Amino acid sequence: MLARGGALSPYSGLGGTHTALVDRLQSGLVEGYELGEVQEHNLSNNPIKRLWRRWVSGPSNARTKSSTHDVIHITDQEQAGLVPNSGKSVVTVHDLFHLFPSERNGVKIGDHKTSIIRKRDLSKIKNGLSRASLLICVSKDTQQECEMRFPGVETKWIPHAIDLEAYAVETERPSWFKSGCNLLVIGSEEARKRVDFAVEVCGGMNVTLHKIGAESSMKSKQQLLNLANDVNCNLNWVGRLEQEEMIAALQHADALLFPSIAEGFGLPPLEAYASGTVALVADAPAHNEIPLEHHILPHDDVEMWRTAILELRDESADVRARAEDFSIQNWSIRLIEAYDSLF
Repeated sequence: MLARGGALSPYSGLGGTHTALVDRLQSGLVEGYELGEVQEHNLSNNPIKRLWRRWVSGPSNARTKSSTHDVIHITDQEQAGLVPNSGKSVVTVHDLFHLFPSERNGVKIGDHKTSIIRKRDLSKIKNGLSRASLLICVSKDTQQECEMRFPGVETKWIPHAIDLEAYAVETERPSWFKSGCNLLVIGSEEARKRVDFAVEVCGGMNVTLHKIGAESSMKSKQQLLNLANDVNCNLNWVGRLEQEEMIAALQHADALLFPSIAEGFGLPPLEAYASGTVALVADAPAHNEIPLEHHILPHDDVEMWRTAILELRDESADVRARAEDFSIQNWSIRLIEAYDSLF
């Protein structure tokens, strides 16, 4: 049985990975295991109803249903309060940012100010993770932290998978691409994403930087546009793209810039590689586990990033080969081995 809280959109990060797991189990990709049912509920704007489902009815239903299934798999760490007191349980841990806030290079990661209710909620999540039979970690960095935070709980490293065929489909060059060098930066204006660093890097260079992703707020959008003007960066604000449009952009870009200081996994560099495009990535966990070594750059060295851009070349064969390590087939093998370890 798979379990989560509210039914998040399949186009969101956590919602997408949950939906992919459902689809792969239903399609028989995880040999020896089939999906019994999915426990979830519709999202609600009523805070009392949300809390009741999260703390009372959700865990109660999970306890009742777990006795009729061999394994209950909670698909993200925020729902670890669903872990029953008995039976075999698995939790996929994408990151621990909000459970254990930190600061990296002056950037605050996670929630540093929490309400009384949220503090109690975090306690329930941590207790649930401690009760789990197995924690599936999407990065080695997260796996190491889980082993430190929850000693005695078994962990397995299973990175996200990517549909290589989807990124190999031939596409047309986006009409909004400019002549010359076209670079992409993907993400919100959240501080840890450091989109502003990408803007500074491209300042004064003969390149176009396309910013993909919905703005966090109109204020943050305007601040980034003002910065681009101040440093003479040719910034093109693209906004949110559909999957097909994203693949086309990745395939035809000269490179993806990914200067984030903290990620649970960091999917965009892998998507770029699967598209045959170089990804220049900040040397920070956990996205520095994905790229080829020479694509990993110091997080704060503007000149090294500029040099890497000037020295870009066709590495499509090498990056696609690296992306194959994260194929759905390899993911399936890893998940089967993880489930088998419970018996």
